[in-house]
Amino acid sequence: MLIRKDKKALIFKLRNPSRVTTVIPTARLVSHEGDTLVAVPHRPEEVKVLRNLGFNPPDPMEYYYQWPGRFKPFAAQVETANFLAMHDRAFCLNSMGLGKTVTSLWAYDYMRECKLVKKALIVCPLSTMERTWADEVFKTFPHLNASVVYGTRERRKKLLAQDADVYIINTDGIKTIM
Repeated sequence: MLIRKDKKALIFKLRNPSRVTTVIPTARLVSHEGDTLVAVPHRPEEVKVLRNLGFNPPDPMEYYYQWPGRFKPFAAQVETANFLAMHDRAFCLNSMGLGKTVTSLWAYDYMRECKLVKKALIVCPLSTMERTWADEVFKTFPHLNASVVYGTRERRKKLLAQDADVYIINTDGIKTIM
């Protein structure tokens, strides 16, 4: 497997190219020096399918995402953000102080760039809504806007009706909106 970063593609030389081209409609056959190669877009959805077929392509986030913010992510944060971006359901059980908040927001921002998601709903304790989540969105992701959904039931409904990229609510807020 070859990674063409400039083309955002994975290149494979396969004995049976139809094994990939039949299940990944975005895969293309290309000729190079007499060989037939398979070019697959290096995006999360295609990587998931390739992994199901037994290939081991690297996470695309690591290659193409421009990690915003003041700090370069630690290796554990990169690995966690990749994991969150590549799995439809996941828990982030990292220890305190390892940057779970910013890591989760990086994963969301990347998935948003890839047009896999539009909005994020953060359900967190009341104590972390403003000073943790909203502050992190403001500091690290100036291109995103966050709405802290807190107050009376009517106020929460009004805040949810307003356009935002990230909605931050606590568990009690969800109970009373339903």
